[in-house]
Amino acid sequence: MFLHRAMRYYRLWIYSCNLVLLVSVVAFVSLAAWIVSDFRMSLFPSIDLRHPSLLYAYLALALQGGILQAIGCIGAIRMNERLLNVYWTLMLLLLFGDVVLGVVWLFRFHYLSGHLKEELRTRLGEQYGIDPEFQMLWDRLQNEQGCCGVDGPKDFGSSEWLKKERQDFPQHRQLVPRSCCKLRPSLREPEPLNITCVETDRNPSLIHLPGCYEAVHRWLQHAADVLCVLGFCVIAFLKLCFLGILRYEIREMIQKIKVLRDMSESPGLMDPTGPASLLPGPAMAAKLRRQRSSTEQKPPPNGNNNEAEPSSSPTKKNSSPE
Repeated sequence: MFLHRAMRYYRLWIYSCNLVLLVSVVAFVSLAAWIVSDFRMSLFPSIDLRHPSLLYAYLALALQGGILQAIGCIGAIRMNERLLNVYWTLMLLLLFGDVVLGVVWLFRFHYLSGHLKEELRTRLGEQYGIDPEFQMLWDRLQNEQGCCGVDGPKDFGSSEWLKKERQDFPQHRQLVPRSCCKLRPSLREPEPLNITCVETDRNPSLIHLPGCYEAVHRWLQHAADVLCVLGFCVIAFLKLCFLGILRYEIREMIQKIKVLRDMSESPGLMDPTGPASLLPGPAMAAKLRRQRSSTEQKPPPNGNNNEAEPSSSPTKKNSSPE
């Protein structure tokens, strides 16, 4: 039947949109989890994962990670126009929320980028050598990125770490931590090329001269680009396209649902095998039902075409002979 084939077509559209959106959301969540779990994320204490905008993001991802798809699929399977309208409205609200969230984090990213160097200098001067967790984090950054300090080795000159080293070991001339030294390649534990590398005034070529700011800023920019491209250029664009497509498809599907209901209430009134354009709407179906009921209430005529007519000739009296 043509009508049932059309319903399968509309369902296929909804299933396809749900699948593409679900795959995109899963990819976004996986990349976001990978970025958040990176040790360099601890260098940005101003990024609070409990920020109100991120709480909305968690809710939106949960909705798009299965709940929204379930509403759309159930509405299509059961041919429930209310669920289909809820499905489309939720997708519209999520798209609007994505735009607001993108604008909020655009300004926050510019703030983070503009104040990144100042914050790193402050933390390096005040927390390195005092906070063991931050010291391990910064040492790892310097070892992996081949850098020293924020802008260079001189950043340790006024740090709390150097003051503490001078108090504890006044006879040493250590000016930079050991993680600033260039290491000898080794499969187990790399060792400095020279133990005197921490004394930068003797042989500056034994330490890393570039600062770590560029490496940290480059990582932050790369993480922001990945999340922006996948979150807004892909997911938000897909939802925008789906809203335009599904608006027409869901509207047509709801009209077909109403036609199927009329057919179930009055079977035999319509020919569902014909093209959809020839199918009468609800108003025409109601008019046909009224005509049919009035026809059934009319008394049926006799079997003969004409009513019984009286005899055309009078009965002749039998005459008896006298």
